[in-house]
Amino acid sequence: MKNCTADRGASGFILPDADKMPIGSHSLARWLWFFLEPYKKVIAAYTAFRLLRFTYLATLPLAIGKTIDAFETGWAFGHAREITILLSIYFAIYAFFLLTISVFYGESATEDRIIRGLTLFSVKHMNGLSLHWHETQGSGGKLQRIMTARGSLKQLYRLYKWYLVPFISALIGIVISIFMINAPFWFIFLYAGFVINFFAAAWILARRLPELHDKHNYALEGLLAGVYEFVSAIRTVKAFDMRGYIETRALHMEGRGHAAMRDVFRAVFTKWTVLNGVAVFWLGLFAILCLNGIFNGWISSGAFATCFFLAHSLWKILEELVYMQDEAIEACAGLLRLTETLNQKPQILDLSPVRPLDPGWKNIAFDKVCFSYEGQARCALDNFSLSIRRGEKIALVGKSGAGKSTMVKLLLKQMWPVSGKVSVDGTDLRNIGISDWLSDISYVPQDVDLFNMSIRENILLDRLDETGEKAYLAALEQSALRDFIDSLPDGDATLVGERGMRLSGGQRQRLGIARALVRGANIIVFDEATSSLDSLSEDAIRQAIEKSFSGKTLILIAHRLSTVRRADRVLVLDDGRLAEQGRFDELISQNGIFAKLWDLQSGHYLDDDVRKAQ
Repeated sequence: MKNCTADRGASGFILPDADKMPIGSHSLARWLWFFLEPYKKVIAAYTAFRLLRFTYLATLPLAIGKTIDAFETGWAFGHAREITILLSIYFAIYAFFLLTISVFYGESATEDRIIRGLTLFSVKHMNGLSLHWHETQGSGGKLQRIMTARGSLKQLYRLYKWYLVPFISALIGIVISIFMINAPFWFIFLYAGFVINFFAAAWILARRLPELHDKHNYALEGLLAGVYEFVSAIRTVKAFDMRGYIETRALHMEGRGHAAMRDVFRAVFTKWTVLNGVAVFWLGLFAILCLNGIFNGWISSGAFATCFFLAHSLWKILEELVYMQDEAIEACAGLLRLTETLNQKPQILDLSPVRPLDPGWKNIAFDKVCFSYEGQARCALDNFSLSIRRGEKIALVGKSGAGKSTMVKLLLKQMWPVSGKVSVDGTDLRNIGISDWLSDISYVPQDVDLFNMSIRENILLDRLDETGEKAYLAALEQSALRDFIDSLPDGDATLVGERGMRLSGGQRQRLGIARALVRGANIIVFDEATSSLDSLSEDAIRQAIEKSFSGKTLILIAHRLSTVRRADRVLVLDDGRLAEQGRFDELISQNGIFAKLWDLQSGHYLDDDVRKAQ
């Protein structure tokens, strides 16, 4: 969100105050107010003008009725000049309000900023959620929630300004017209009865719609999450010829979505059949009463025209409003789906008092650290203690699930220990600002995350404008990327494809290593970062790394034990505990866990250096 904050003034985005977020609330009104509150003064000003505009436009039946009465009584024939002036002034103002629709250009720009603010805030909030939450959610589903909520807020605001406000204005216009036309005052109660009856029927018949729309949204999220996974893994899909399987899965999910939407259609058309019946009843009642009034002399022709046209106009507005109710229910369901994510409390990774990282720090310590993942009884790390000196090169080995990755996640402040602490020179890591800390770490995972950008952008990332050309070119050389880039027609401007799909596994890993080199961090974490390289490339890169990262703190997670020969210390983890530690040859001579792992990988082969150590 760094760029968003920087562009805030220029772009006009004002993000909601996270401290005012109604976490734990399932009230749509509270969440809407949360996103609209930064723009409340602008919204209030446009709403006031909109009410005035539509109220005036709603008085057209009154003007028509008054004109009819003026001609029916003969007054218009004796005052032709006056009625011409009055009608000219009325229609001039009417034309003015019609043409002022251009005023709402500013409101539309504000609406767009509100919607984009919701997107930016939601992305920022998601970034603050725990790694565990992200690992349990489908990427397609997370994106769908934001985009659905974005469309829902836009839809709700459109309904508010073009349907709800005109409806309120129409009611005001009816009251004004009843007072100014020669019609019985009790007609107001007829209009009120029409509105109440129409809305009551609409509300009763729409009670199941939120549940039905939510069911459809849930099915759609599942479909999109599945599609995203298959599209992002297209190599595996093609290699295993999974076309039939994917089509079957898609057919199943679309079938669920269609069944859910068919239930929505059934409820909607039942509702409209009843509502049309309600409208026929009330319009018929107005026609009968108005005709009776004319025949019995208690209502004029102008009042008849005004009252009936008002009733007809009210019906059309009610019909539009209730039609929009279906969209509003769907939009509310979409927005509330996002609030399920927003109700997740962000993971607080900094504790007060937050202190800056000492540039000259000397030691990282894990002190009796315990950690277990949610839903798992076994501890991933159990009473784990370790001290890492600055500039030390350590290797973490052990079987899968031994706790290696968990230790790295704690080091990267992606989660907190359940007990014990991780500290830097005695200062709890939680009290060191996460941005300050991570800026001193480079992380190279086994599966390097790449974005559909150029090679250069993927290497430099957030330091695109901060890294000098000399350092960038040196990183290409040291990661053995230079020859590969020179062979490409577009060089380092070549797009790598989604998740680096256009590159091989070894090329992606080289990009990850180059990314670590240009950051100039003091701590470098390699998580099996050369597993996809051939032996010659691995050896060349290893030598470059040893030279480039001289004096840096290296933490190497390795399954290929041949890669840990030059580590200052090899740490053997077993079931979350530090089982063995020492230099490579020392661990071989101890004939413990590490020696057995080496035997399995090397076929009991011992080179001359190891034999001498024994």
